[in-house]
Amino acid sequence: MGARVSSSAEGSAVLELNEADRAEIGRLMRHAPKPHIRLKATAIWNLSRGKRLADVAEFLGVSQASIRAWAKRFCEEGAAGFEVKPGRGRPVRACAEEIEQILRQSPRAFNLNQTRWTLRALAKTAPSLRGFSDMGVSKALARLGYRYKRGQPHLHSPDPDYEAKRGSSWQRFEKSGLILET
Repeated sequence: MGARVSSSAEGSAVLELNEADRAEIGRLMRHAPKPHIRLKATAIWNLSRGKRLADVAEFLGVSQASIRAWAKRFCEEGAAGFEVKPGRGRPVRACAEEIEQILRQSPRAFNLNQTRWTLRALAKTAPSLRGFSDMGVSKALARLGYRYKRGQPHLHSPDPDYEAKRGSSWQRFEKSGLILET
């Protein structure tokens, strides 16, 4: 890496970048897809332009210690040091295997008087989801690649000719009483 930290006459740290690093930081500052990378690149850019660490921290609303750590990682690893390392952040409470095992069964297998899973029923059934709000369950399902769609109790169509098109199989069901019209 071509970056290095030196001291200025005022005693504050100055980050010196070569042209390649300066171009990379400029690109990341404007076009990185993740906001935390844009923030870190902006801090490094400002330090390399001679701004005081305290001023950069105040402007960006972060601590000076964070910016020092970002600068150190950038000097050691380059732009790859801006990525959040695995294992950081809040641990995941929702157990993927448990949720998938439950979803593959009918709610009736868990003594629930319903045929479709609801977010609330899933939160009550899966031990790792207990205490989750409906939105929390929805987010946990999204992380596992599931999409929650509320079941529709009736079949609707905006097509005025729908009744004629749906065919004789529906008429047989209606006559047998298996489909109740409301």
